[in-house]
Amino acid sequence: MRIAHPRTSAALLLAGLLALSGCSTDPGPEQLKKAEDRYQELINQKLPAQDPAWTEVAAQFEAVPKDSKARPEADKRLAALKAAQEKVPPRPLARPGATGRGASDVEAKRAACESLAKKMGEARTDATRNMLRKVLESCQTDLVKLEAHDHPPGEEVHPPGEGAR
Repeated sequence: MRIAHPRTSAALLLAGLLALSGCSTDPGPEQLKKAEDRYQELINQKLPAQDPAWTEVAAQFEAVPKDSKARPEADKRLAALKAAQEKVPPRPLARPGATGRGASDVEAKRAACESLAKKMGEARTDATRNMLRKVLESCQTDLVKLEAHDHPPGEEVHPPGEGAR
């Protein structure tokens, strides 16, 4: 039995290896790249996380095969998307305060901050909102200082050595 020419055998072997390697390519990296490109587009458009366009991107990340080497990165992006889409409860701008006769300085300041927060929420222009935000921040800073030195009746702070009277 005669062996074919060494060059022909090598060429056939190389062609076979190329054909086999082509059959087992991982589509994950390409899918991940497409999903990441779309992800970046939506970020550049500054779309909020609740926009329906993000559903398409999430589906693209989900489509990356579970056994792909690109899957861990797709899972990271999916987790980030889901975290961004969770509703965060709004932080209150002020706590209600008491006003009127007998109100402490703390209660009066708290009421003033609450009033500023309401006005800020009702402001129609960004300039007005920004101005009110600065005033509200100053009010909140003053309130924190007042609260730090305010004590309920019976818990007054006395200088050392004086004791309660």
